[in-house]
Amino acid sequence: MDIMGFSFPEFTSPTEIDAQRSWTAEFESYDQRHDDVYYIVTIVSGSESGDNLQLMAQIALWWAGDDWSGPEFAQCLHRAIHVVATGESNTTYQGAMSRPIKGKSAVNDVPHPGVE
Repeated sequence: MDIMGFSFPEFTSPTEIDAQRSWTAEFESYDQRHDDVYYIVTIVSGSESGDNLQLMAQIALWWAGDDWSGPEFAQCLHRAIHVVATGESNTTYQGAMSRPIKGKSAVNDVPHPGVE
């Protein structure tokens, strides 16, 4: 998403959690009022796409200051998302996650609509 000439980074290359799991993250939304950014984190377990889980990560941006253009911003976001990816969602906000996906949501551990 482009906000006044700025696009939040996407984390499409898998980041290892452990020997069996990795994660990727897709920008979901930015809450300017609270200065929070939300990412949909996909956790891949094993080689089967059906083993994927998705959860929402809420990252407060108070630490970022006014310049989000440098590599430090993306690196700090990556570290913050990694902390959430190794545990469970840190928010009840689900954003657009109600759209059909494969697998289960770690937020509520039930299949999403459209998953058979």
